[in-house]
Amino acid sequence: MSDNLSTVSIAKAVPTMPVSIPTPQVPKPNATSEYPELQVLLIEDNLSEARLFREILQDAWSDKFGLVHFQRLGPAIIELSSTRFDIALLDLTLPDSDGLASLDALSHHAPSLPIVVLTNTNDDELALDAVRHGAQDFLVKRQISLDILVRAIRYAIERKASAEALRELNETLELRIEERTAAVEAINESLTQEIESRENIQNRLELAQQAGKLGTFEWDITADRVTWSIELETLYGLPPGSFGNSNANWLATIHPEDRPKIRAELDRWRIFAKGEDSPQNSLNVSNISGSKSLQLSPGLDLEFRIFGLDTNTYWMAVKSSMFLDRDGHPTRTIGIHMDITEKKQLEAQFLRAQRLESLGTLASGIAHDLNNVLTPILAAAQLLPLRLPNLDDRTQNLIEILESSSRRGADLIGQILSFAQGIEGKHISIQPAHLLLDIQKIVAQVLPKSISIDRAIPADLWTVSGDMTQLHQVLMNLCVNARDAMPQGGTLSIKAANRSIDSAFARTHLDAQVGNYVEMSITDTGTGIAPQLLDRIFDPFVTTKEIGKGTGLGLSAVLGIIKSHGGFLDVQTQVDRGTQFHIYLPASNTPIQPDQDEPELPSGQQQLILVVDDEIAISELLKTTLETYNYRVITANNGAEAIAIYQQHHDTIDSVLIDMMMPVMDGLTTVAALHQLNPDLPIVAMSGINSIEAVAQTQRVGCQYFLAKPYTNRDLLQILSDCTRSR
Repeated sequence: MSDNLSTVSIAKAVPTMPVSIPTPQVPKPNATSEYPELQVLLIEDNLSEARLFREILQDAWSDKFGLVHFQRLGPAIIELSSTRFDIALLDLTLPDSDGLASLDALSHHAPSLPIVVLTNTNDDELALDAVRHGAQDFLVKRQISLDILVRAIRYAIERKASAEALRELNETLELRIEERTAAVEAINESLTQEIESRENIQNRLELAQQAGKLGTFEWDITADRVTWSIELETLYGLPPGSFGNSNANWLATIHPEDRPKIRAELDRWRIFAKGEDSPQNSLNVSNISGSKSLQLSPGLDLEFRIFGLDTNTYWMAVKSSMFLDRDGHPTRTIGIHMDITEKKQLEAQFLRAQRLESLGTLASGIAHDLNNVLTPILAAAQLLPLRLPNLDDRTQNLIEILESSSRRGADLIGQILSFAQGIEGKHISIQPAHLLLDIQKIVAQVLPKSISIDRAIPADLWTVSGDMTQLHQVLMNLCVNARDAMPQGGTLSIKAANRSIDSAFARTHLDAQVGNYVEMSITDTGTGIAPQLLDRIFDPFVTTKEIGKGTGLGLSAVLGIIKSHGGFLDVQTQVDRGTQFHIYLPASNTPIQPDQDEPELPSGQQQLILVVDDEIAISELLKTTLETYNYRVITANNGAEAIAIYQQHHDTIDSVLIDMMMPVMDGLTTVAALHQLNPDLPIVAMSGINSIEAVAQTQRVGCQYFLAKPYTNRDLLQILSDCTRSR
């Protein structure tokens, strides 16, 4: 090393950055202060050299410095834990450490402490290694002077302070970068979530449109350009792009009867858009968000029919909002198309339900009148054989048909009332052969001569459990339908058989189960049923007959009755060839109770009976019937007349038969008045409405007996016998 170079000083390369590095406060020589301005840690094993360094520092800083000397590295490191030093002077040759290992150990325990290495070796390579290991300077002991040492200390402190400032700045920058990176990542995550959320919303919207049978559209009226959503075209059963960008292809799908109305509505908005007319007079216009240039009003509100790809008719609705310019002219509309077929079907079902409810309400009202009509018919049918004992067989058969039909009519009225009131019919064990033979007998009297009957009814049919009146209604309905299907004549077949249904048959018939059934079939050779109507013939109010010739309730009731009996129906038809209805009822194999010999009808003993009924025919037939069975009868046509007659004959009248529904003074009022005259008077209430409520009303006014119209002679005479005997 040359004489001019007294120190080896190598600084680390520092990247150039536009940062402000604080200037370190380096202690100045000869400064005056209450406390030392420079604290020096000297680690030197040679005491003479240590005294030399103290003297040099003394000359430079006078007494304003502090020097702590250690001959070994270990104690010095321990001292660092309790004392702050501004700089360390380190000899590389120590008793407990040697070379760069000493530097590494000291730097490890005091990383922010500036270190100047002291050595007796003038070795440039060693100097570079020392700097690389963290030393701020490298001094050769024999070349050290006051100026060299002061300059080395000052530079070491400055470089260390600069390095520390740069390190802190780097840490600050790294922290800010990490914060910015975290913020960017958070923003990216938020954007990702927002994108996913919007995609989920879009997917849910598409699913909602599909589930709700909705589709959106936008119509630019000024340009007459329409944008259709994929869901909307799918709603019409068409692939995307089928409607193009206009209304023309969409209008073509609308039912021809509805198309002119829809086209006229679109043309009306086009006229508004051109300013040829103002919609302001007919529209409820409102500003959007306080804007003076953008207004909103109700737009399209349409309902119409379309033809589906399956040729069926569907209902659609269009709802939209109309955007208007500042002059109130429409510019565009945004809205939805919605499949409202189910809504229309529900509306139709609701109207049908209302009609059925009205029929149920009317049923109670007309039951009395119908039973009043049937009462004299049944009474006359029972009296004729008594008055005319020598009738021929044909006439006797007609009278029997008259009587059985009257009874069946009464049962049918009762069944209608039970249905209206939600009451199940009573099931008994029935022999289908007897039922079918009875049906054949009745049908034979009403069929035209152009229709013949083919019968195949074995005598050994299994029994079934059911309501006789309901099953009779089913078979009569099917026979009447068969007759109507053969206006030009044909053959009506009534057949029955025992059937054991296996699993293969049950799989092909929805309501069938493996087991024994009785099959009854009604077949005609008539017009048949069109294929497009076959799946709907059991729907309420669906009929294949001409308007005015059918209500569409018959087959619906038939299906309901058969299902309530645990059975099922099978229909086979061919246009112009005929139709077969197969009824399957579960076999019960319950033995039918044999008919017991009916006891002789009870007769009277010349008791006097007051008969009160506003129907003269019923009064007269009651009078005739009772007189035939040894009663005396007085009749009255209203309540007031009955009270007057009773006041005249109260000593001789034994019982009263009174109708509950009469004009002016009804039966309940009359009964109350009669009981005021005689609380113990036996009174039999008669009514065409046989319901729990009707019976309860008569009991509340003191009537112990109730006779439902129409009644049989046995019912009438038995009640009168009980009534007069109780007195």
